[in-house]
Amino acid sequence: MHADHEQAQLPPQTRILHVLAGTRGPVGEAGAVVAEAQTGGGHRVGVAARHSVLEALGFLPAVVPSSGSAPAVGRDRGSELVAVHLPLRDHIGLADPGIALDLHRLYRHVDVVHAHGLHAAALAGLGMTGLPARLRPALVATVGRFRPQSTLDAAAAGIVSRTAAVVLGTTAPVVDRFADAVPVAERARLLSPDVSERLAPAVGRKQVRENLGVPAGAFLVAAPMSVTDGDELTTFLEAAVTMFDHRPDRRVVFALTGAGRERSTVRQAFVGRHPVVLAPEGTAVDVLAAADVVVATADMTLAEPESLMQLGRPVVVLGGERTARVWGEAAVRVDVDDPAGLNGAISDLLDSPAKRVEAGFAVRRRVDDVSGAEFLAEELLETYAAALAHRR
Repeated sequence: MHADHEQAQLPPQTRILHVLAGTRGPVGEAGAVVAEAQTGGGHRVGVAARHSVLEALGFLPAVVPSSGSAPAVGRDRGSELVAVHLPLRDHIGLADPGIALDLHRLYRHVDVVHAHGLHAAALAGLGMTGLPARLRPALVATVGRFRPQSTLDAAAAGIVSRTAAVVLGTTAPVVDRFADAVPVAERARLLSPDVSERLAPAVGRKQVRENLGVPAGAFLVAAPMSVTDGDELTTFLEAAVTMFDHRPDRRVVFALTGAGRERSTVRQAFVGRHPVVLAPEGTAVDVLAAADVVVATADMTLAEPESLMQLGRPVVVLGGERTARVWGEAAVRVDVDDPAGLNGAISDLLDSPAKRVEAGFAVRRRVDDVSGAEFLAEELLETYAAALAHRR
């Protein structure tokens, strides 16, 4: 669900608390810019973070109480900013129960909490425990990439799902993970993209095609799937064998870039007999960047889908709805046992350069969409108004 921010108005006396674990990385740097801008804009803003973060932001660090029984509070920049010392980091630590309790105590004085990062958001959510509804602030959580297979990350995401009014995901796949659980889930504005690694080809498109032996005028379809026995590999190879029958007016070469125990079988049975090539190991990024269409599957040996999206290639997903969801509407989905459907989806893209360009840009935007600093703080004020309307 996405908020209609155009109709949202933030009351002028709204009290906003930013919970920051750090200033590094896509989430941290964006959080720091937002806190800095909003505290300088006359809003009633607080920042809760450890001393080093407060100092990095130029805020007056609060004095740590010797008893540790209450969060330390200091004031800076007149009376508009409240700086709260919390020993918060971006991972689980011994101080976490105390941090959640300190936030709990602060919440009766706060209207909106914006927690930057999954761990900070989980602690902010835990701080709601035991508060009556009328005293709970609206929680806005900026969540970056995380490992849903990790027990700790899954538990933190569960807390956020139950307590947040708004989740701002740093990539579209992160947004998708929360879309069914929170009232508002939308894309976070960032200064730099949240990707695990920057993928960039080292060899140009023309040279890659020559290295693979792709004839002039032919199209290249590449798949980073694991080359192991299974429906995906079988369907991909069957599509390669039957593409000429499907579209005799097209010359299409199918390339496998992944690793797997069936590479030798594919080399013996298909390479040289059919329009199938095996890309040398270590060239996957170059080959995928040079491809006209990429076929994505659940089991890929290049990297996670978010990394592959950076290359901005049009994608056909060979798999079920769960596999396709991470790619969004930018990619066409084909069942794993449907070679004719795969050829049809590939041909539809090959027939239209405009569709390929549009699909490639749409895929890249799911992970590589960034904004200027001037947009961050003001647009978030509208998001905070939406959060207040969906307070939980």
